[in-house]
Amino acid sequence: MSHAVRPARRKLVWAAACLLVMIGALVLLRRPLMAAAITSSLKMAGAGDVQFAVTEASPWGVQLENLGFNLRTQRFDARRVTIDRARWWQTSLGAVKVEGLRVPVTIDGSDTNPWAWATYSGGGGGGSAGDFAVPAEQLSVDGVLVVQAAGQPAQDLTIKFEAKLGANNRWTGSVDASAPGFVVQAEGDFDYPQQALGFRVTRGELDLAHWAGFIQSLIVLPGGRWELAGQLSATLTGSYANDKFAANGRVQLRDGRFVYPERNVTAESVQADFTFSDFDAVVSEPGTVTMRELRAGEIVAKNLEFELAFAGPDKIAVTRARLRAFGGTLSAEPFRFFPKNNELDATLIADAIVVEQVLALAKDVPAKATGLVDGRLPIRIDSGGLRLGTGYLELKPGAYAEVQFNASGLLTRGVAPSNPSYPTLKKVESGLLRLRLTELRLDIRPPNAPPGRSATIRLAGEPVDKDVKAPVNLNLNVNGPLEQLLNLGFDKRLSF
Repeated sequence: MSHAVRPARRKLVWAAACLLVMIGALVLLRRPLMAAAITSSLKMAGAGDVQFAVTEASPWGVQLENLGFNLRTQRFDARRVTIDRARWWQTSLGAVKVEGLRVPVTIDGSDTNPWAWATYSGGGGGGSAGDFAVPAEQLSVDGVLVVQAAGQPAQDLTIKFEAKLGANNRWTGSVDASAPGFVVQAEGDFDYPQQALGFRVTRGELDLAHWAGFIQSLIVLPGGRWELAGQLSATLTGSYANDKFAANGRVQLRDGRFVYPERNVTAESVQADFTFSDFDAVVSEPGTVTMRELRAGEIVAKNLEFELAFAGPDKIAVTRARLRAFGGTLSAEPFRFFPKNNELDATLIADAIVVEQVLALAKDVPAKATGLVDGRLPIRIDSGGLRLGTGYLELKPGAYAEVQFNASGLLTRGVAPSNPSYPTLKKVESGLLRLRLTELRLDIRPPNAPPGRSATIRLAGEPVDKDVKAPVNLNLNVNGPLEQLLNLGFDKRLSF
């Protein structure tokens, strides 16, 4: 072998030795190098306080243990993150699996909004959601969202999420979330080039009693704090594209109970069923609401039945309303209700209402009565309270009725003591004689009444005592606001 060949061979041996040393160094240092690369990538994305341990590292996969970091003020922790790459030469991470994720989520803004805070630990970051792409082909997440709100005990919401990249850069996935009194199962797809999301909630359930505190941290209910109970369920289909949200679906309530102690309002055994054509615009098809009992002040209503449709965030169209109250039945002609302004105009149809129960609500009425009445009562309720329109109540045909007065001077005022009827009228007005009525009619705000007169009462009958033969015909006037005679047990501060 010539002297010229020997130096070339020695160089080749030295080059091979250096390559082996470099490969060996890369093998030995692959975990520190991978840790440095991951730390740098997370910090470039805006993360701070990054902590983890690399337990496996190769071109085909990486496994991290006890990963934790802050993204702005939001904390993320995971017990294990596994990256599995079938094709190591490609830029994609391949299949990413996150186990033991734990993320605190404050839903009422009682902490700092992590996405709007100007300063945070970490560098870089920024950019909109549309600028962000997941450099993977599969993503699997198994963990817990710690749901928090001011004054409420934290709730652990278990989540399982899976997504897979398909043709044309389109993702499909599913999510299951559950906690005591809460279940959501959903699936969806995301077209990344079009930035269009489609989703379907196939199962949604919420126990109102368990989550009442969180609900009222997000929604201000009319009048203040309420006691809530019942099972709410929903299914819906929706999309989000071009900054527009659209969704439709069905919402049901079972065994609802709502209590407003401050105003003595209680609704028992509430059932509801609605199909919404547009959740965002609050538009629904006609649905049903039923209640076993509703108490509002001194009023007690039973077996309430409503058919209504939401026609926007501040309009409800009621096509049917019926309930049992005051011993009889009240129904309503179709009407509109405007919750935001607390405005309601309706016409009630009364059937077989018990007079005693109505008078029990009246203050300082100098009479007692029995009997059944029918009628038609237009009412308006707004921020000023209750107002009665032009309507009437009259004795139900064939019904027996009695009245007993306790108002000295009511009947004898203007009657001379020498009048033969004076002694009988005196006994009637003082309550010593009860009248059996053949006619009873209350006209509310009669069209031709003089100013200040709110009602007229027509009574005709005779004493119950058969020994007294003295037919009585009375026409009484009610001056001043008729509504002030009613003690309904609530005032204009009560909202719907």
